[in-house]
Amino acid sequence: MSSLLAGLPVLSLFLNGCSSPERTVDIAVTQVYAAEPVLGERAALYFMVTNGGSSDDELLSVSTPVAGVAEIHRTIKDGDLMKMMPVQRLLVPAGAQLQLLPGGNHVMLLELRRQLSPGDRFDATLHFRSAGEVTVRGLVLSYADLEEKLTAAQPEG
Repeated sequence: MSSLLAGLPVLSLFLNGCSSPERTVDIAVTQVYAAEPVLGERAALYFMVTNGGSSDDELLSVSTPVAGVAEIHRTIKDGDLMKMMPVQRLLVPAGAQLQLLPGGNHVMLLELRRQLSPGDRFDATLHFRSAGEVTVRGLVLSYADLEEKLTAAQPEG
């Protein structure tokens, strides 16, 4: 037994030497808005993700009780047309922000389970590779109000 105990400090040094440097992810989600559905069956969700940590993270999926399906989309230009393309994940670089906006990255809420009207609020859970689940509360806005809010939130450039 004493020979086993004598080997523990060596094992401890070996294990400590193999550990990787600490990497942290500090995710904050703000400006969570959904556009009032035009046809009533789908809506777009927009938000700002800030990664204040020292390592990259990825947004993997979104879920919400108000929609049967939530897909992460990227808008791309194809000739003269703009097309939405589902993507598997969005990178949130360390020390940076990822903004989901009309005409860019966004989440499509499909198969809505209830009518969404301006002023309504709903919960959504964002699933990140490292940060895990982050639950947010979204506000439904008319498209005109949505554009005004998001334009006001843009940094001057």
